[in-house]
Amino acid sequence: MDPNLAQLARAIEDLNRRIERLEQMIGPRAATADRVRQFPSTDKRSSLESRVGAQYLNRAGVIALLVGVAFFLNWAFVNNWIGPLAVVISGFVGGAVVFLLGEWFLRRRYTIFGFSLQGLGIAAFYLSLWAASEYYRLLLPWAGFAGMLLLTVATSAAAIVRNSEALAIFAAIGGFGTPLLLSTGRNLENELFVYVLILCAGVLLTLRFRSWVGLLVTSFFGAVVVSSVWFAGYYAKTEETPTFIFFCLLLTMFAVAPLLVQQANTARRRWSLLFVMPASALVFLLGTGAVLDDVSFTWTAQVMAALLIFAAWRWCRESRLRASYVLTAIIGSVASIPVAVDGHWATSALWLAYGVVLVVIGFARGLPLIRWTALALLGVTILKVFVYDLSNLGQGYRILALSVLGIALLSLSFLYQRDWLGLRK
Repeated sequence: MDPNLAQLARAIEDLNRRIERLEQMIGPRAATADRVRQFPSTDKRSSLESRVGAQYLNRAGVIALLVGVAFFLNWAFVNNWIGPLAVVISGFVGGAVVFLLGEWFLRRRYTIFGFSLQGLGIAAFYLSLWAASEYYRLLLPWAGFAGMLLLTVATSAAAIVRNSEALAIFAAIGGFGTPLLLSTGRNLENELFVYVLILCAGVLLTLRFRSWVGLLVTSFFGAVVVSSVWFAGYYAKTEETPTFIFFCLLLTMFAVAPLLVQQANTARRRWSLLFVMPASALVFLLGTGAVLDDVSFTWTAQVMAALLIFAAWRWCRESRLRASYVLTAIIGSVASIPVAVDGHWATSALWLAYGVVLVVIGFARGLPLIRWTALALLGVTILKVFVYDLSNLGQGYRILALSVLGIALLSLSFLYQRDWLGLRK
């Protein structure tokens, strides 16, 4: 046998003997490890129970205490237990005590519980500031809102530095809940609008540094609830201009906010993010539709659609978020047309023209989303023409309407038949 081969065979045999010895040495340990892995300790039911007990009960308790503090401030003043100044001071002192208590729990690693107490303390500060400036009139309006602005900035900074979404959410709940819990019974339109916009600005500041979708969704619902309650109870036609400006600023803030957090780190949060833009546009259209005349409303919707499409093209990096902005813009634009147009046939004609333009743009720019949206709009238009319009037109107009519709549809069909984009592949 070749000496080299013999040497190689001896080396392999020596390695085999060493491997066998190693297996004998670690065999009992491996068996023990296998037995441990055979019985995993994770339990989805217990984790769900822990989440309900540690988080949801915690949030419910914070909200209950916040409502209780608001009732105390009101009740103490109504029953003349103490004067307005004493009520406000007690609110600030109580908020500070709760905040420091939360810090004590944080140092002992009770994270959720500690941040919830600090959020409750910040909410007590908001209640006290609102009571001092709007309820008891102890502060001049500018001083009260300056205090709210400083508190909002401080809360945002604390949440960012500590990287705590829970603290930001609890503070937002307290901030937006304050006007509802301490209603003065007076129409404080401008004060309320400024207050809500300050809170939303604080949310934007926080989202600039932290992608917290939960904070965004919570703040959106808070702003909508506060605005809706005021609108249902106090809006008058004489307040059309400031109300319209407020709705425009609110839409702007919640159109910018998703762009700041579009890189959300979980699928569930990304889907929650897609909800904000359509919901904001819906609230804006409902609000402006109630305060503007028909023509002004339709033009406002067209401007909104143009700005949303520009934002989607310029700043949306995530494809689903871009689709959300574009679809919201097109649907809002299309849905507003019948408001200002007299005659259902005129609406159908504009929808048909709209669909044709979208198909051409979709082909020219290679945008499947635009083309599919156009096809859906054309389908609705066709259904409307045959189900409703034809029964309300004279014979001559029926012929004209069907001729225009047929020519437009055949022209679009020709674009698809040419298959310039290679769709059949």
